Amino acid sequence: MRELRYGGQGSVPSSAPPAGLLRAIGRFVLHFIQMCLVMCAGAVLLGLLFFGSAALLGYSNLDQRAPELTVLVIAISLSLPMLAWMRFIMGMAWRPTLEMAGSTMVAGLLLIVAYRLDLVARSELIPLQTGLLACPLMLLVMLFRFPLYSMSHRHHQPHAMGV
Repeated sequence: MRELRYGGQGSVPSSAPPAGLLRAIGRFVLHFIQMCLVMCAGAVLLGLLFFGSAALLGYSNLDQRAPELTVLVIAISLSLPMLAWMRFIMGMAWRPTLEMAGSTMVAGLLLIVAYRLDLVARSELIPLQTGLLACPLMLLVMLFRFPLYSMSHRHHQPHAMGV
């Protein structure tokens, strides 16, 4: 097997992926995990705020009483923290930010349509939305922009705070 030298640091078999590719994949995975955590943590906080306030006003069990509203509120609760984090903390441009945030909104809207068409049971709406659709759909959107999500976050900073 032919060996290649990388900057005098020793030899690596030529069949091994270049260090740059591994670094890019690592950044991509880290970005994905970070976005899932931000999305889920934000959704928990916003969900507690919304559904807790609704319960205090006498509207408890909204998931049973108003399943479509519940799905919409969860979609917004998943999207807003992600949008705020990407745009204002990480400094990402608007287009990729809206694409990623939009993935959770589209998932919510599709679930509402599927529920209305009796394709999804009421009891499955929230588990599907939060457990099966939100992060995988976001991953799909991210894969279409792999170069963007696999680069260092320092490259995004010129977009921070509306610059």
